[in-house]
Amino acid sequence: MSLRVLVTGAAGQDGAYLCRDLLADGCEVHAALRPGASDDSLWRLRELDLLGHPRLHRLALDVREAAACAAVVERVQPQQLFHLAAVSSVAQAQDDPLDAVESNGNGTLHLLDAVRRHASAARFVLASSGEIFAPRDGIVDETCALRARHPYALSKLLAHAALRCYRDSYGVLASAAILFNHESPLRGSAFVTRKIAVGAALRAAGDNAMLSLGNLDAQRDFGYAPDYVAGLRALAVAPPDDFVFASGNCASIREFATLSYAAAGIALEWRGEGSDEYAVDANDGRRCIVVDASLLRRSDAPLLRGDATRARRELGFSSRMDIAGLARVLVEAERERLGRETRA
Repeated sequence: MSLRVLVTGAAGQDGAYLCRDLLADGCEVHAALRPGASDDSLWRLRELDLLGHPRLHRLALDVREAAACAAVVERVQPQQLFHLAAVSSVAQAQDDPLDAVESNGNGTLHLLDAVRRHASAARFVLASSGEIFAPRDGIVDETCALRARHPYALSKLLAHAALRCYRDSYGVLASAAILFNHESPLRGSAFVTRKIAVGAALRAAGDNAMLSLGNLDAQRDFGYAPDYVAGLRALAVAPPDDFVFASGNCASIREFATLSYAAAGIALEWRGEGSDEYAVDANDGRRCIVVDASLLRRSDAPLLRGDATRARRELGFSSRMDIAGLARVLVEAERERLGRETRA
C-alpha cells in the first residue's frame, strides 16, 4: 500500500523536489497549494514533469485558516506531513510582518493541532530556519539560543516553538529541519542567488543590463536544495527531534557573484567601497553590478554558518556540492532558459 503524504507549499522549490522524490518512490502525494494558484505558479512542478502524474493529487489549502487545515488533514489522513508552505522571503516578511506571522507561525500551529486531533500517528516535518538562532562564534547548531533579528525570523521562531510545544505537550510526532540557505534552478526570482544567476546569464548573452545587489559582505551557508530535501525525508522516519541541515560552506554575496559570473565566462573586478562598490567586466571595463542602498537591511547577520554534524551522523545527511559547483548549476540553468526563450 502506498505511503500517503501531504506536502504544503508543494509548488515551491523544496516542495517540488520533494513531490518528485516521493512520487519516484511510489508514494501517494497530496500537494497542498494556495487557493486560486495560477498555472504560472506551478512552473516548478511543470519543469519537473509532475503535473499530470496519476499519484499527485492537487488540493487548495490556506494554512492561515484553522478549519481548512483540520478538514484537509481529516480527509487525507496523511502518514507523513511535510509543512513547507511559508512566506519565505525576508524582504516580504519585512514589508508585511503580520502576514508573515499569520502564515508561518499560526499556519504551523493550525496544522499541528489538526494532526493532534485527526491524524495523531502522522509524522510531521517542519521546514524551520537557521535564521531563528543566535550564532555561537558565527556557527549555529541545535543547542544555540533562539533569537529573532527580523520579522521573518520571528515568524519562523513562532512556528518552531509551536512544534516543540505540541511534541512535548501532546506527543505529536513532530520534527524540525533547521534549514540553512539551499539553492537550485527552481529558486524564486526574488532570491539573491537566482538574481545573480540571471544577471550572469544575461551578461553572457550580450545584455548589458546592470545587476543591483544589497549587502555584498553578508555571508551565507549555501547548499544544494535536493540534498536538503533528502534530509527532510530522512527526518520523517527518525525519532522526532530537531536537526540542523547545512553545508558548512560559506561565501559572501560578493564571492557568490564572482563565482557565478565566472561560470558564465565573465571575470569580475571589484572597485569602490560600501554603497559605492561596484563590479566591472575585466575584459571590457563595463560595469556589471552595483550596490543599491535600498536593498540593505539593518538586521542582516554578517555570518550565518550551520553545523550539521548531528544530521550527518544520525540521519546520513550530506551536502555534496561546493559553492562553485552550485553557482555553475544555477547559471547553466538560466542560460538554458534564455536559449529556450530565444528559440521560441
